[in-house]
This record gives sequence, structure tokens and C-alpha cells, in this order.
Amino acid sequence: MYNLNDLETFIAIVENRGVLAAASSQSLSPATVSHRLSKLEKALSTVLIFRDSRNFKLSPAGEVFYQRAGEVIQALHDAEYQIGARGSSVSGLLRVTMPPWVFSKYVMPNLLNFEQQYQNLKLDFLITDQLVNVVDDAQDVAIRVGKLSDSGLLARKLVDNHRLLCAAPSYIEKYGLPKNVDELAAHYWVCLPWQRQLKLRQGNKVVHFNAQTRFTISNSDNMTQAALAGHGIAIKSYIAIHDELKRGRLVEVLPSVLADNQAPVWFLKPQNSLTTRKTEVFYSFTQSIFTI
Repeated sequence: MYNLNDLETFIAIVENRGVLAAASSQSLSPATVSHRLSKLEKALSTVLIFRDSRNFKLSPAGEVFYQRAGEVIQALHDAEYQIGARGSSVSGLLRVTMPPWVFSKYVMPNLLNFEQQYQNLKLDFLITDQLVNVVDDAQDVAIRVGKLSDSGLLARKLVDNHRLLCAAPSYIEKYGLPKNVDELAAHYWVCLPWQRQLKLRQGNKVVHFNAQTRFTISNSDNMTQAALAGHGIAIKSYIAIHDELKRGRLVEVLPSVLADNQAPVWFLKPQNSLTTRKTEVFYSFTQSIFTI
């Protein structure tokens, strides 16, 4: 039968990507770490990690066991902390996914203070504008922008936000400022791949509009740079570009023309995940950084 030490060692192997690094992190010999992993696999009658001298990969069973065992151990540590049996340290690995502009504009500028406060907490960021499956990709936390469609996630709103059309003064000087929806058809756009088909307000009705793109960009930060360089009209979150609007580096185009333009920022985690101190301190951190 395995014990708590075996579980913690297994998690250390996964998070340190190998036996030697796990042994160092736990102040154990590599032989002890290997023995604990073998004992755990024997007790479970399954291979958790495919390994040889060069390769390391979790098995499908190992993926499931790692996620659930990690939650249980973290919950146990939290319970110990709450009854005074453990120090105030928040530890472990927290996997977080979010869009590039959220990371670069809000998280990264404030991350050093968070790291200094929670020095034993490791962060693994998956930064992408693509919609990540939080459960399948083993993410503990996701920060998303806009309307939510995944009912399998627990959501807490971080801040209200809306989307708008904008362009650089250099673009407007060259191509003119559109005065209505019809004039938008003559303009160039810089968009994320899924932003080319839009719903716009035209008088009292909503119309479908296909943006004439010079190019599409799969990264929201790079799209902002393209708009600033004068390549075309862009669709951006207000809180992503409020500094650029304030300084006149970008100008809003046809205010309120986007239908359904509300795009709150959400803090999400899997519905069946345990509430742990590491997710709660990161939630408090994200609550504090969205100021404009």
C-alpha cells in the first residue's frame, strides 16, 4: 500500500520533470524517489509514467491520477494550515491560462510582488488567445474575456469591460474616419482569425459584416501593435488599450457600433476542483490588478 509520502514524491517527479530533479527538491536520494514511484505503480496496478534514460511522459492514467492526487494533497495542506498545524506558506504548482494582453498588460507588471509574497508557489502560464479546454489541458485556473459558454466551469467576474473599434491616427489620416457602417466596407482591418465576421448596429437593427482584412494575427498583443502601426481598424477590449486611447495613440471608431460588445473578464476553474489556498491567493491577486 502507498502512503502520503509516495503521493508527494510522485507529484514532485511530475512537476520537476524527472527523478533526479524530484530527488533534489525533496532532499532524497534518486533511489528512494524511484522506489516510491515503483511502489505506487505496483499498488495501483498501472503505469503512471513512461520513462527511460531520455524520455519522460505521463501515461493517461498518470495524467488523471496526478490531477486528482494533487488536489487532495493541496486540500490536506490547506486543512492543516487552517487548524494551525502548518505554516503560512502557500506551495505547489498552479497552472494558469489567459490571453496575451491580460498577461502583458496586467499580470506581468504586478507579478514580482506576488512572487515575493508566495515564494514557494510555482506558476505555469499557458498564454494564448485560443480557447483552452481547462479540464483536458489540466489547467487549474483560466482567465477569460467575454461571454461564457462552458457550464462546466465555476466563474467569478473580475472586472467589467467592453469591446470597441479603434485605429491609429496615421491610418485615419491616410484612409479617413468612417462615419457609418456602410463606409466600414471600404476600410482595412487587423483581426484575430475569429473576428472577421461581425455583428454591427446600424440604426435600429443588427447587421452582419465581413471585415476586409489585410492580414489576421493569432496573438492579441501583436494585433494591437499592428493597429498602432497603422495597418487597419482593430477590435479591442477597452481595458487592453485605455492607455493608448488616453494618449491619442489609438482613436475609437464609430463608438457603440459593435453589437453585444460586453466583454467582462472572468476567473474560472473546473467545477469539480477543490478550493485550495493557491487558487484563492491567485484569485485575490487578479482581483487587485484590474485597475484603470
